Amino acid sequence: MPELSALEHNAGHQRGARRVILAHWWPLVLAPMGGLVTLLLSPFLRRYLLDKGVIDLPGVRRSHQVPTPRGGGLAMAAGLLPVLVALALLETAMAIPFLLALVLVLVGWLDDRHDLGIRWRMLAQLLVAAVLVASVGGVDRIELGGHVFSAPWLWTPLAVVGVIWLINLHNFMDGSDGLAGSQGVWAGVAFAVVFATLDLLVPAVASLALVAVCLGFLVWNWPPAKLFMGDTGSLLIGGMVAWMVMTALATGSVSPWTGLIIASVFVVDATLTLLRRVARGERWYTPHRQHAYQRLIACGWSHGQVLGLYAGANLVLVMPATLLAVRHPQLDIWLAALLVGLLVLFWLLIQFATNGERSTA
Repeated sequence: MPELSALEHNAGHQRGARRVILAHWWPLVLAPMGGLVTLLLSPFLRRYLLDKGVIDLPGVRRSHQVPTPRGGGLAMAAGLLPVLVALALLETAMAIPFLLALVLVLVGWLDDRHDLGIRWRMLAQLLVAAVLVASVGGVDRIELGGHVFSAPWLWTPLAVVGVIWLINLHNFMDGSDGLAGSQGVWAGVAFAVVFATLDLLVPAVASLALVAVCLGFLVWNWPPAKLFMGDTGSLLIGGMVAWMVMTALATGSVSPWTGLIIASVFVVDATLTLLRRVARGERWYTPHRQHAYQRLIACGWSHGQVLGLYAGANLVLVMPATLLAVRHPQLDIWLAALLVGLLVLFWLLIQFATNGERSTA
């Protein structure tokens, strides 16, 4: 009878999960509605931004050729923030991502309108990162190769730095039509799967809400883009990805390596480009065209081709690695190492093939 007992237990668990979903059906409806709000609001926002002159002009260090309004991330925020408020009514902890997303949206919008200095942007991001890491109780230990290293004095500050970098790298990688939005779709889907396997339905719905608003915005940001998300949108996506990573880590069932796998395509391009610029003594926060995707566009690739390459990398390389890491957590560090190694090789190949060593700063 043990087998029957186990089956009954599993069936009861599944019925319980279904009851939770049915009892809280309205957040599940709100998630796609958030995407619809973004989709419908975007053309009106585009007209407003054009009237106010909030426009990205083509230039030597930009990858687009047509003046395009920026700040479309406001439409994404209008779709996502109400969903986070609704979820906070189910779990008070969801007030944290709402407040942090709100701060990042405000900072991004001010930067899109008035070009905030690096000092104010970094100060706001430091505040967001510190609050986010503190909200999950910090990071006291990391597992490496089956060994647990407990050092909260080290891992917690590194987690703050990691959150800041996740926020910024999505901003840095938002330089080609549809690129940041498609990455938001992938990250949201991946973390929704992770949270669903852990029976964390509310974070899963929040992740799907990010997917919905990114899809709604991609209709207007698809190559050739009619509207740019600007810092308003890229900081919002980066902040949500950082929240999903920290929430997954806080469960104790997901390692940082799984988070690295999910975000690896953006992490590798942004990090290697940053390190090379720092090594050359360049200002890392100033506009440039040295990312792999920018080099490809400069050498004649279309924005659609670049989008296809990065989305294809997520589909062919990152998705299988993510699924394996979720099913076999003991392999996550090796999967992360293999995947990052492959992406580093691809990055170097692109730099070599596009003569990246003499790229414009």
